[in-house]
Amino acid sequence: MDDAAGGMVRPGAAAPGLSVYSEEMGAEICRAVVSGRSLMAACAEPGRPHRTTVRNWARSHPDFGEALREAYREARVSVRMRDRQKAAEDKARMAADPPRRGGKACGYTRALAEAICARLEEGESLTSIGRDPAMPCYGTILKWVKTYPEFEEMYVAARETQGHWLFDEARDVALAATRATWPVARLQFDVIRWQAARLAPKKYLERLLAAEAMAGRGGDGAAGDGADREPLHIVFSAMHFEVGPNGKVLAAPPRNAAEAQAWIDATGRPYEAGVGPNGQVRPPMDSPDAWAGQAAQPQDRLRRKTTWRPAGGR
Repeated sequence: MDDAAGGMVRPGAAAPGLSVYSEEMGAEICRAVVSGRSLMAACAEPGRPHRTTVRNWARSHPDFGEALREAYREARVSVRMRDRQKAAEDKARMAADPPRRGGKACGYTRALAEAICARLEEGESLTSIGRDPAMPCYGTILKWVKTYPEFEEMYVAARETQGHWLFDEARDVALAATRATWPVARLQFDVIRWQAARLAPKKYLERLLAAEAMAGRGGDGAAGDGADREPLHIVFSAMHFEVGPNGKVLAAPPRNAAEAQAWIDATGRPYEAGVGPNGQVRPPMDSPDAWAGQAAQPQDRLRRKTTWRPAGGR
C-alpha cells in the first residue's frame, strides 16, 4: 500500500487515515475480539488500524474502552463454555464406552485358564498377561487360583515350568553380555536367577541342597539305613574375586597354593584377611594343611561352596 508521499507502508503500521477513531471501526474490532481473535490478529488485517492506535482509542474514548473490555470478557466466557461442552462430551463418551484398564470382565473357562498357563510357561509375567485386553486382570487371575482347584494345579505347574524357562533365559543373558553391557546384564541375570530359584526351588534354590541331603541321611547327619552312621560334613566356603594391579583376577581367599602365589605376584605381598581398599571383606585364608586335607576328603561327602560379592567388591 502506497502512502501519500508515494512510499511503501511498513507491515503492521496503520495505513493513512486509520488513526482517527470511528465507531464503525471500533465495533468491527470488538466483534473480532469477541470471536476469539487476539487484538494483534484483529489489527493485522488490511484496512485495520495498528493495535497501538486501538489502545490509544480505548484510553481517549471511554465508551470504546468499555466496549473493548466487554468484548474480552465475552471472549473468555466463550472459551470456558467451549471447554465445558468438550468436557461434557468426553464424559458422555467415556460413560458409553469406558476404557479398559488391563483385562476384561469375563467368566472362568478351562480354555482361558490353559491360555494363561501357556503364556506363563513361555516366561511371560502375570502382570503382562493381566494388561492384555483379551485376558482377565491380574486380581481376577489370582482369585481364580483360590476359587478353582483345577486351575490352581495348572497354575502351580505352569509357574514351575516358568522357573525352568527362566533358568535358560539367565544363560542367554549371560552369553549375550559384552564389556559395554555387563553391568545391566549382571542385574538382569541376578533377577532372573532369583525368580528361577523361587519358582522351581527344588532344582535351583541352593539353600535347600544341604537340607535335602541331610533329610536323605536321616536328618541327624547319619545315614538313614543305620548301617553307616558316619557324620555328614558340610563345608561352607565364602569367597569373592578382585582385580589385581596387573589386571589379573584374584580369588579372595586363595583356595590353593597357586592362587596364594598369584596374590604375591600381583601385589608384592601375601594375601591378608581384613578389609580391602574398596571396602570389600577379605575372609581368612585356609592353611596349606587344610588345603591338603580338603583334597584328601572322600568324594561321597557333601561339599558346598557359596560365592558372594560384598559391597565395594569387584
